[in-house]
Amino acid sequence: MIGPALPIPAPKVVIDAVQSVQVTSGKDKSGFQITFAVGKESPLLKTMLPAGYFDPITTRVIIVVTLGGFPHVLMDGVVTRQELTPSSEPGQSTLTVTGEDLSVLMDIVEIKTPFPQMDDTVQAYAVLAPYMAFGVVPVVIPSFIPEVPIVTKKHESQTRTHLQHLKKLAKANGFVFYVEPG
Repeated sequence: MIGPALPIPAPKVVIDAVQSVQVTSGKDKSGFQITFAVGKESPLLKTMLPAGYFDPITTRVIIVVTLGGFPHVLMDGVVTRQELTPSSEPGQSTLTVTGEDLSVLMDIVEIKTPFPQMDDTVQAYAVLAPYMAFGVVPVVIPSFIPEVPIVTKKHESQTRTHLQHLKKLAKANGFVFYVEPG
C-alpha cells in the first residue's frame, strides 16, 4: 500500500515493476527498500515519479505479506530517499525507494512544548496524539509510581524532537519507546 497519510493499495503497474523488497528491523529504527524495474517508457518514470508518487517524507508505504490467508504488516513507514540507477542495457534500469518506520516523522522538527501539570503518561499521550492521523495507536504503560507534578516546583517542557522526548520519558520510567508496524 502506498500514498500520502492513509495509503491505498498500489496500482498494478507498480506491483508488476517490483524486483525486490527488503525490510530491516533494528533496536532503534526499522527500514525498507523496494527496487523497481523501469524502462524508458515506464509509467513509473514518465508519470508517477514526476507527479510525486514516491516523494520523501510525504509518501507512506505499508508492506503486507499474506501467510495462510492472514495479512501480516512487515513495515509501516515513509519514503526517505529515492534513487534512479540508469543502465545502457534495455530493461536494466532500476528505481530504488528507501524508507524508515513512522518514528522518522517524530524526529524531524525540534519543538518547544510546555506540559503544565502533566505526568509522564499524559505527556506521552499528548506527544503521540498528532500521529494518530497516520494510524499510530498510542499504547502508553503508566509508570509504576506516578508522580503528580506540583505547578510551583516543576514546569516540564519539551525542547527536542517528539521522538527524543518520548525516549527520554520511557527511559525515566524504566521502559523503551518503539513503533510496532500494523
